[in-house]
Amino acid sequence: MLGHDVGSGSSSPNPSMPTPTMSAHPTATHAGSTWAADAEQYDHWFGSSWGSYAFTTERQVVLHAAGSLTGKRVADIGCGTGRFTTHLERDAGHVIGLDPDPSMLAIASRRTQAPLVLGDGHRLPFADHRFDLAIAVTVCEFATDPAAVVTELARITRPGGRVVVGSLNRDSPWGIVNRHQFGQPPWDSARFLSPGDLHRLGEPHGTVHLDAALYPPRALPFINIWGPVLDHVGRLVAPGAGAFNVLTIDTHDRRNHP
Repeated sequence: MLGHDVGSGSSSPNPSMPTPTMSAHPTATHAGSTWAADAEQYDHWFGSSWGSYAFTTERQVVLHAAGSLTGKRVADIGCGTGRFTTHLERDAGHVIGLDPDPSMLAIASRRTQAPLVLGDGHRLPFADHRFDLAIAVTVCEFATDPAAVVTELARITRPGGRVVVGSLNRDSPWGIVNRHQFGQPPWDSARFLSPGDLHRLGEPHGTVHLDAALYPPRALPFINIWGPVLDHVGRLVAPGAGAFNVLTIDTHDRRNHP
C-alpha cells in the first residue's frame, strides 16, 4: 500500500470455503519478504487523506482487473490488515488471506471473516490450481525474488484463471515528489518494478495486460474531484506512469497450451 509514511478477536472461517491444502508447519518467520512496519501504524495510515484516496483508487483498479468475483475462489496474498480481503469477500464469498506478519493478521482477523493463513508468498501453502483468482497488492516490491512470487501465484491459479499484481511505481509523480522517503524504512528495502519488469514477470504464465492509476503526487485540496480526472488524462498521455501499476495475467488454459 502506498503512503507518505507507513503509518482482537479471531476470525471464523467461512463455512462454505473448503479447507485449503496447507503445509504441515507454516512458519511465523521467513526470509522471503523485506517488509517491516508497525501493523497498527500501517493500518492507521488508511484513515489519512492520502491513505483514503490512494486505497480507494487502488481498490477500484484492482477490482476492475479482477473482473467478476461471483462464485470465485480467491486468494489475497500479502493481505496485510485485511482491507482488500474485506472487499473481495463481499462479492466472492470464497476468499483466503495470507500474510507473513502475525501482527498484520491479528488486525485482519478483526475486519474479515475470511480464513487467514500465516505464510510466505515465495512458498504458498496451497495446492496447484486451487483458486480462480490470485491477487497480490504491493507484495513484489518487498519480495527477495519477485519472479518466484508471480510463479507461485500462477501455480495456485487454475488454467484459464487470473492473477492480479498491484505494484508501486517509483518513476511517477508520487515517486518524484516523495523520493526522500525511499531512504527510510520500510521503503529502503523495496525494489520497485517498472512496467517492463512487470510485463516480463507475467509473460511466462499467460496473456498479460498492464494498467496504471494514482497519478496525483500527494493529497491536495479537492483531490477527490480532480484526482480521477488526472488519472484519466495520465492513462492517455503517460500510460504506466501512475504511482500504482497493475499487472493482469490470464493464465494459460492447458487445453490450448500443452
